[in-house]
Amino acid sequence: MAEPLRRTRLHHGYRFKNRFLIWALRGFDTLLGLFPSRRAPLPDRPHGILVMKPDHLGDLVMVTAVLPLLTENYPDAAIDMLCGSWGGAVLGNNPAIRRLVSFDHILYDRRDIAFGRKLLDFWKSLMHTFKVMREERYDLCINLRDAGGDLILLSRLGGCRHVVGHGTGGGRALLDTLVPWQEGRHEVEHYLEVLRPLGIDAKLPDLSCHLFPCDADQERVNELLDRHDLTNFVVIQPGSGDPRKLRPALFWAEIIAGLDPDCKVVLTGSSEETSLCREIAGFCSRQTVCLSGEMTVAQLYLFMRRSIAVYALDSLAAHLGAAAGVPVKVFWSRTNDAVQWRPLGGKVEIIAPQD
Repeated sequence: MAEPLRRTRLHHGYRFKNRFLIWALRGFDTLLGLFPSRRAPLPDRPHGILVMKPDHLGDLVMVTAVLPLLTENYPDAAIDMLCGSWGGAVLGNNPAIRRLVSFDHILYDRRDIAFGRKLLDFWKSLMHTFKVMREERYDLCINLRDAGGDLILLSRLGGCRHVVGHGTGGGRALLDTLVPWQEGRHEVEHYLEVLRPLGIDAKLPDLSCHLFPCDADQERVNELLDRHDLTNFVVIQPGSGDPRKLRPALFWAEIIAGLDPDCKVVLTGSSEETSLCREIAGFCSRQTVCLSGEMTVAQLYLFMRRSIAVYALDSLAAHLGAAAGVPVKVFWSRTNDAVQWRPLGGKVEIIAPQD
């Protein structure tokens, strides 16, 4: 099997590779196992539910595929989402969520700020999260992070009455419902593993991801389309939050050279990626439109829905393009398992690295 399609495997039952960390977690779990385990019954009609997923934006796009399943199963419950402060860019206006509880986990914070600031924000958000959890006393806590043993501990200290999740991140003895993690599955299928004990049974092909932009977002996108006379166009997003995935500007210029000359090419990305987009444009013999830093995540999602195709790395942009329902070509890296992390959608083509 090609390198980018390898299967992610467990190591001694854990989602980590560092043997010292695995030994520490095994010792911690063994110690916890010496004490009487607490197995609170699963609530039939929970009033408050907390979904824990303080991850990157691409992960949160995939979470939107399962949120409707929770509202269908628990129509009377108030569902809160624990995520980073950046999560509102994807989860804002989502009708399944009552409110977002900001938790800027230091391990998942990709913001371009000083480490000391990240550490301070982590501590402040941790105290805020703990306060919210103690006040709400959630009837049900759903941990969707398979490497989130620390989140399981937090949910216990926060007074959640029933905690369900994988034990692959440690802390399995603290779970009321321990869910087995099966290798060789898509990330959303792992979410479904966690939801299955709740009586939720769904299949991956039946699910899709959705964002909920506001009217102002649509107005902004319409204004950009009109200003640049964009009707038949392709979106190229060369950036990624993980610098290990980046490709050189000449790589993208060669991709652009092979596109249909009758379609326009739009380079998108964050404001920090403007210099990369300009460098790519400098290598191109055809005209390009640079809109890096011009749109929010929700606006980019709407913009992609109007395009004929999206070309991106295995990043947020690929997940947005797949959610938008347009053909997406994803230039995969060797940092992730494509079986688990590929964007959810039927029009996605994974292109393996050739180097």
